[in-house]
Amino acid sequence: MTLITLDKIVRRFGDEAILDGLSLRIDEGDRIGVVGDNGAGKTTMVRILAGVDDADTGQRNTRRGLRIAYGAQMPAMPKGSTVQDFVMRGTGEHDALERRMRQLEAGMAAGEPSALRDYGELQAAFEAGGGYDRKHRVEKVLSGLGFQLTDLQKDVSVLSGGESSRVQLAILMTTPADLLMLDEPTNHLDLQGIEFVEDFVVRYPGAVLVVSHDRRFLDAIATNIVEVGDGVATRYKGNFSHYRQQRDLALLSQARQFKSQREFIDKEMDYIRRNMAGRMSAQAKGRLKRLQRLQLIDKPKGNRAQMRLTFGKTTRGQQGQVAIEGEDLTVKAGPRVLIEHGMLRVWFGEVTALLGRNGAGKTTLLRLLAGIGQPAAGAIRFAHNLRIGYFSQEKNDLPQQGTVLEALRELDRTVNEGALRDHLALFLFCGDDVDKPVTELSGGEKQRLSLARMTRAQFDLLCLDEPTNHLDVAGTEGLEQALKEFPGTVVLITHDRALVEQVADRVAWVENGAIRTFDQGLAQCQRVLADERAAARAAEAAERERLAKKAEAAAPPVEAKKAIETGKVRNPLLFQRLEERIMTLEAAIEATRAAMLAPENYASASKMKDLQAEQARLERELAEAYIQWENWQ
Repeated sequence: MTLITLDKIVRRFGDEAILDGLSLRIDEGDRIGVVGDNGAGKTTMVRILAGVDDADTGQRNTRRGLRIAYGAQMPAMPKGSTVQDFVMRGTGEHDALERRMRQLEAGMAAGEPSALRDYGELQAAFEAGGGYDRKHRVEKVLSGLGFQLTDLQKDVSVLSGGESSRVQLAILMTTPADLLMLDEPTNHLDLQGIEFVEDFVVRYPGAVLVVSHDRRFLDAIATNIVEVGDGVATRYKGNFSHYRQQRDLALLSQARQFKSQREFIDKEMDYIRRNMAGRMSAQAKGRLKRLQRLQLIDKPKGNRAQMRLTFGKTTRGQQGQVAIEGEDLTVKAGPRVLIEHGMLRVWFGEVTALLGRNGAGKTTLLRLLAGIGQPAAGAIRFAHNLRIGYFSQEKNDLPQQGTVLEALRELDRTVNEGALRDHLALFLFCGDDVDKPVTELSGGEKQRLSLARMTRAQFDLLCLDEPTNHLDVAGTEGLEQALKEFPGTVVLITHDRALVEQVADRVAWVENGAIRTFDQGLAQCQRVLADERAAARAAEAAERERLAKKAEAAAPPVEAKKAIETGKVRNPLLFQRLEERIMTLEAAIEATRAAMLAPENYASASKMKDLQAEQARLERELAEAYIQWENWQ
């Protein structure tokens, strides 16, 4: 069933049409990844889909009662509310939906024919928000997004920007909805958080639309890719890798068709010019008429202009020598110890990816490696005359006043304006863009300006903190190519797994106060950590089972309860049957949850809807059985 359609949408900002005849349809069960250059209109399209913005012309049509979870619905973060309570309240949609379902249940009991239909439509949205197990769902989502148990009682008013973004993402992921729309959800997440969101989206019972530049993420979650550009949306079947193949083939085919048509037109025009006034003029005029009726093939636009980076061609240091060595490091953030007795070597000519969970101390360590500050204990030794460039994810290296051009000129007053403009053009600042005030730049524009400033100087070592945040796919690929060509040394913090796989020689993993080095890169790191987590879960399960058996053995025998005042006598046979029923219901719930994980089921909206309804029914019966068991007399 179709959830929402956009038909010939036009949206202008001033004289410029950002969307110009855009059409799109989203059906139940869709997993859509949205890509496009910065400024192409992705967010504008999403806001119109969500009903937050209106189109100038065109039609937006939705299914009756469609529920959409989108970031514009985010509540303010008032002082006095804990993280857990704030996410539990969410947008208020869950509580409102539960009240409506109770009303419909009463209507079904009274035999109202419309109540059953409406109840079925609400069921999938209710389950998407956690259903009858909302508290557990909220805790699981917050944990998956990197919040520790102690963080759940933090006041939301004291959260950092990254923490606030993750709290808002948690609200979206636990809001009852038929359509979940996420805009760059992998920003501010570590690798484990991204993997958690991937798994969540794949299992999500409703439809999902995600705007992202993370290529691996889109490969994992998308069954369709929508490319926004030139005012329209083009849809491709498959994930990001399939989209790239189809787009490249389409461009190649269009280029061949265009070339063939141009050759045909040139040949025909040559004949017409030579014969228009001669004895073959009738044939020439006929050919001219056919050409005038010919539908011309547009010249293929190909890829848009890409950011072209170069970090310098000459650097100091010999391959295989140590550029930086940290020994017995203690790293603190205020009174908090992040790393203790840490050891790390960075080798000339290599790319080291500095990875780990949020809050583990990666950025603090990177600043120390860039020569900013001193460790609380231990020593960091640098190679002689090492020239270090530092890229901050906060972009606090940018001036707080002046234009884009002035921000670049302040690095070197001797360079003429033409050279500065040429350099900025490599980072897609063209024409009047160079006169924009720095304070008015978007996140992606600030990211590009910081990279433009960094590439004006010659460095032996680059320390880059999340350089792909706010970059589009083309910008990320431009950065990737520049790092491959850079002959110097790089220490890189990033959540982009495709980038790490392509450029990193080693991975330094920061967790639980320690630094671990994986010389074979990301694949080895992920494999080892996954094995360790699996072993830890198995050990925890074995310990719980051991403690349960110990408690069971030590427990005194249960005595039969006395009759209650009504004179009803406890029936041991009925009580045994009740316990057997509880175990049967619990087993049935586990079987239903397992069925939801089967690909043939979670790929089908109708099957998922039936399974969710069955799970809800079983959970209600189990809750009633437990109440009966607890009050048995």
